[in-house]
Amino acid sequence: MKRPYYLFSSGRLRRQHNTLSLERATSERQPDDASDDNGLPSVEADGPRMPFPVEAVESLYLFGEIDINTKLVSFLGQQGIPTFFYDYYGNYTATLFPRESQLSGRLRVDQARHYLSARRRLVLARGFVEAALFNIERVIKYYQSRLSGEAQVAVQATLLDLRRDRDALPLTVDIPTLMAVEGRIRDRYYRLWPNFLGPEVSARFPFNKRERRPPSNELNALISFGNSLCYSTVLRQIYRTALDPTIAYLHEPGDRRFSLALDIAEVFKPLLVDRMIFRLLKTAELQPRHFEKHLGGCYLNEAGRKIVVKDWDDRLSQTVQHRTLNKKVSYERLIRHECYKLIRHLCDPTGDLYQGFHMWW
Repeated sequence: MKRPYYLFSSGRLRRQHNTLSLERATSERQPDDASDDNGLPSVEADGPRMPFPVEAVESLYLFGEIDINTKLVSFLGQQGIPTFFYDYYGNYTATLFPRESQLSGRLRVDQARHYLSARRRLVLARGFVEAALFNIERVIKYYQSRLSGEAQVAVQATLLDLRRDRDALPLTVDIPTLMAVEGRIRDRYYRLWPNFLGPEVSARFPFNKRERRPPSNELNALISFGNSLCYSTVLRQIYRTALDPTIAYLHEPGDRRFSLALDIAEVFKPLLVDRMIFRLLKTAELQPRHFEKHLGGCYLNEAGRKIVVKDWDDRLSQTVQHRTLNKKVSYERLIRHECYKLIRHLCDPTGDLYQGFHMWW
């Protein structure tokens, strides 16, 4: 059974015969933005080797400082293994994709046609936003029954705003308006988080508003890292289909990013990222010691990232009884099904209208 491999150690990753081997470094990695950085490795691969079978690797996530060469790149390409790179602070930076194996010229033309048509693009963008708002509402309702007093009043007000905006989505006439609706609801939603987490957790992890680039505190750092995991997971599933990840509908296609992964990730962040964060904080698996401050920002340290990644990997393998497929499906597989739903819409927009994933539990 193939699965993702998450490598936190620094060193050199190489092909060893017909498998993979990580030659670990024993010294401590230096920050990527150190003032004396000369572009050379900051660690030596002088530690023990850790071989692992390539047949078991579905994808690679490199969180350490890893040296690679063209032989390894060619080998990963032959095996169809995408590799995701993260910097010293846990920020997603790049993806090494093998040569595309799932190709469909017709689908790519259909993707571009739906983007170029303002009406067709708006239909898909509404679908992503509607599903995201629905799933945010499910998360809010999950915690609503446990609240009282002013917290309950704040939740009720946010739910009223959310339902009003969801009902008004068919009246939106452009993408910026949709983005504004989604952003406004997320801001209201994030303001409820201290109520969901409770006074004890909120005292350890104060949170007033969402702040990025850089994250200003521990909770913002956790949201940013979780969102980057969600983005790369969605991208991995898109790669297994014939979809072009650069052609998107809600987020504007641009240079150096896979905008379609951002579209689909909006749908799944409430289920995968937000619920993971609540669990890790409420069970005290994550503590303030798992974060560090640097250059005006706050980031998860290596120990903290390991905790989050383990929970993330476990979460993706959780299953739920699918209502239409009538079988158990993993959370990760739900993302692949979302890609297939999008493909069916692109090929037949009148007969198979896209409706984003709605949580039913």
